[in-house]
Parts: sequence; C-alpha cells; structure tokens
Amino acid sequence: MTSTLTLTKDPDSMLSAMFSGRHALRQDDDGAYFIDRDGTHFRYVLNYLRDGGFRRGTLPADICFLGELCTEAEYYQLSGLVRLLNEHMKALTEVGLAVDGAELDASGSPTSPAGSGPSGARMVGVSSACRRLQRKVNVQQTPK
Repeated sequence: MTSTLTLTKDPDSMLSAMFSGRHALRQDDDGAYFIDRDGTHFRYVLNYLRDGGFRRGTLPADICFLGELCTEAEYYQLSGLVRLLNEHMKALTEVGLAVDGAELDASGSPTSPAGSGPSGARMVGVSSACRRLQRKVNVQQTPK
C-alpha cells in the first residue's frame, strides 16, 4: 500500500496526473487501483518517489533488470529516475561489471555467451524480473 502523497511526489509524472484528483479512476472492491504494469519493478519506482533516489548498493547490477526498470520509469514519465538509471547502467558498463557470469562491453552487451553451448543451462541477462506481472496498487488517500 502507498499514499497519494508518494504517487504525486513528482508533479510532472503520469502517476501524479493519475492520482491528482483530476481524473476519475475505478477502484476495486477492496479500494485498490489496477495498473497494468510490471509489479516487480514498481517497488523501485515507489522507493524512488519516497526517497528521491537510491542508496549505494540498493539497485541491482543486472543490466537486463535495469533496462526494464528504465522502461517503467519512462512509462511513468519519471525523468529523474530515467536519468539516474542511465547513469547507473553507464557506470556498470565502464567498470565492466559481470552480470550473470558475462563480462559487459562498453555498450552494456555481454562479451561472452555464458550459459550458451551444448547444455544451454542458462541464458545471460535473463532474471526472474524478465517475467511480466500484473499487480494492484493499493492507495491510501491522504488528506489535502
């Protein structure tokens, strides 16, 4: 559950527009709003809105996940979060940080196909976050 204060923290975002009171939104019987987006990433969106950023080490070093999170940030029109994620991904590629056993080149692409080959045991860059989830957002109304 989150508050409307959190959802409207960035006045230029789509979430702020949705929950500003200017639009009629349908609620479920339990008072939740349905947003057809990936719930796996939404906790990071909410934490960004609550805190205005992230502490060092709290974002994953998984380029696939970060790219997906950036897509969500773009969808919600959170330009500050998009900028922060792009900087984080750039920093990861500059140090050549390994993700799922593969070294990254300057573009963030794996340089070796770890997990490929005869066994095909796992694929590079695929995480559980690659699955799409649909979640309800419970919003606690805050007094104006």
